[in-house]
Amino acid sequence: IVNSERLIGRSRWVQYADRVGLDYDASQVPPEWHRWLQYITDDPPTTTPLKRHSWMIDNIENKTGTRQSYMPYSTVRPKIQSWQPPTSSTTAS
Repeated sequence: IVNSERLIGRSRWVQYADRVGLDYDASQVPPEWHRWLQYITDDPPTTTPLKRHSWMIDNIENKTGTRQSYMPYSTVRPKIQSWQPPTSSTTAS
């Protein structure tokens, strides 16, 4: 038997959907639930919804390791070139 009063910080947690399996990330938690999980507010967003402002954008989960991950565009020329062995007319036959 576990005494829940002795487990500090263990009163709020996330249950991820089965589709995620073990491949989950903290960025999958929406900001309104993050506020509640981190004790910024005591009211869950189901009872007190977060007020939306015009400057707010939708939450996007971390896409690292997927095809949708961010790939920066480089405008700098490559500084390293692969070595090409010299060709001579005597070796070509």
